[in-house]
Amino acid sequence: MTETAGILIIGGGVMGTSIAYHLARQGKQGGERVVVLERQAICSGTSGRSGAIVRQHYSNDFTIRMAKESLSVFQRFDDLVGGDCGFITTGMIVMTNEQGAEALRANVKMQQEQGVKTHLLNGSEVGQAAQGYNGEGITLACYEPDAGVADPMATTYCFAQRARDYGAVIREGVTVTHILQQHGNVTGVRTVNGDILAPIVILAANAWSGPLAQTAGLVLPITPTRHPMLSLRRPQDFGGRQGLHAVGLDITRQIYLRPDLGGITLVGSTEDVLAASDPDHYSQGLSEEEIAYLRSSAAGSIPALARAVSRGGWAGIYDDSPDYHPILDRIEPYTGLYCAVGFSGHGFKLSPIVGQWMAAFILTGQKPADMHHFAIDRFAQGQEIRPRYPSGVLG
Repeated sequence: MTETAGILIIGGGVMGTSIAYHLARQGKQGGERVVVLERQAICSGTSGRSGAIVRQHYSNDFTIRMAKESLSVFQRFDDLVGGDCGFITTGMIVMTNEQGAEALRANVKMQQEQGVKTHLLNGSEVGQAAQGYNGEGITLACYEPDAGVADPMATTYCFAQRARDYGAVIREGVTVTHILQQHGNVTGVRTVNGDILAPIVILAANAWSGPLAQTAGLVLPITPTRHPMLSLRRPQDFGGRQGLHAVGLDITRQIYLRPDLGGITLVGSTEDVLAASDPDHYSQGLSEEEIAYLRSSAAGSIPALARAVSRGGWAGIYDDSPDYHPILDRIEPYTGLYCAVGFSGHGFKLSPIVGQWMAAFILTGQKPADMHHFAIDRFAQGQEIRPRYPSGVLG
């Protein structure tokens, strides 16, 4: 007997589980059976490798509003969703040289107009606002006191558990191979274990969404790109095992620094990667050159990290869209096929609002106002989202 469902979600990362939670909660009265299909285990893909920085610093008013609303969820996660997402307020410093000063000043003005708590600093004030950071050579900086970090594994599992509480089914170890369609309508998916029929299918599988769309004759404009992250054990005299420094975005050095418990700082690059990688066959470890580069850059931002001990690192896969912003839409020409893809490395912090938006759109047919910016046809119509920063990852 062929299995059936009301709504199928492909991908058990933070996006797939957030969408499942919001669908199950919002659609509880409708009785739709929501099923999440994850080929490995919950949060075993890109979400589990995320830096999980939660910030409001963006360069478009609508993305600022998204980030602001999502931050409010992370701050009250147990009350609003349920469970401990591991959110910790650390504050965030953004630093740039003269070349990026104009863009930073304009972005801070826009953020303040949207109600974000943030303020400008000169280089000499950097170390006072964010202890340990080096303001030498910095023309302009800003400090966002409400920013912080969360636990990507804990967050994803919380969404998954709450989705189950509302009746959703989450199946791990189920690999989807094809999207099924007939007469212009999506009819379900084919898995290695057999077909599952459903009138609604949502692609939320990061870079793996592209090949799945191709099985229905569709091309999603996303490119899988590899991004390394270095783990450094901070010297004991810089915060000890329990101390946390502010999140850092160093636009000049093109890196970000993410504090973690246990005296760890994670260092990643904000450089755009133009070369595509195979998400199933890429180097998940770091080369000696990558370790040396990220460590040296980190020490430029936080001098104490020159004495840090490398604890290795890993590389994750981004699903880059042409303008480094997500695609949240129904995919023509099929009825019932949706996608939440193309997050380009800054999706985790937006996961609460994306899940809410996608659920509302699927259940009512109406997009929330700011969701229109993320339509799939924006690329063909010349309406790409244009950030002020040279790095698209920063948004």
